[in-house]
This record gives sequence, structure tokens and C-alpha cells, in this order.
Amino acid sequence: MKLYALTAASAAVLMLAACGDNRTDDVVQAPAPGAQPAQVTETRADAATADAALAFGMSRQQLEDADLLSASNTDLGDVESLVLDASGTLTHVVIELEGPGDVKVQVPVDQVRGLARNNGADKDLTTDLTAEQLAALPRWTPPAQ
Repeated sequence: MKLYALTAASAAVLMLAACGDNRTDDVVQAPAPGAQPAQVTETRADAATADAALAFGMSRQQLEDADLLSASNTDLGDVESLVLDASGTLTHVVIELEGPGDVKVQVPVDQVRGLARNNGADKDLTTDLTAEQLAALPRWTPPAQ
């Protein structure tokens, strides 16, 4: 009976550990050339998203819900994912572009900045890139599940 209880407890601990190491495709590590992006743990994703949101002057929820606007306030797309380098630094924001085809592109983080609208109630990202320049950026392929 004690062996059964010990085995059950061990299994529960392993399941909890596995749950704590859930993977996400909302925040990923940049792939090696020709490879798929690597999923990161929820813990790493949470930290990276919080850091990125602060860098843009937003809350995490605002960043996850952000649109990408042009300099003239035209909606260019929506934030889809964040891409980290091997050290955990945000390098790109994946944007699902407005228009047909659900095209997702990788926008270098130095090409976007935070923007407060409606007296600061809404926050989005803005860029000086045009829709044509965004469409020419590298396409995003999400990590394999």
C-alpha cells in the first residue's frame, strides 16, 4: 500500500512539473537558419512578455491586445507573437497583417514603439514602415506543435 501511495505521489509531482513547463507559441525563441522556431516555457514567456510590455510603456494585456498602426493611424495588423534571441531578449514582434491571407511577418523590435490613444486608455504599437514595407518583411512560420 505504501509503495502504491509513493508511486501515485511521484506521478503527481511529475505531472505538476510537466504542467509548469508548458510550452507556448505566443513567445518563441528565434530559430537557427532554416529551422523552426523553438517554443519557450510559460515562465520564460511570462517574463519576456512583461519585460517587452514595459519597454513599450504598456501592460502585458495591452501588448497582447495591441494593433500595429502606421504613422497616420492606419491599422496595419495585430500582435501575434514575440520572438526572443537565445539570451531571452526580444528581437521581433510577429504581426498578422490586415488583409487577405492571414500573412504574418517578423517586424524588428527597433521598428516599433508604444503609442497611447484615447487619453492613454488604449495602447498600441506604431511604426514608420508602410504596409508595402511590412509585406516585404520575412514571413513568420509558427513552431510545430
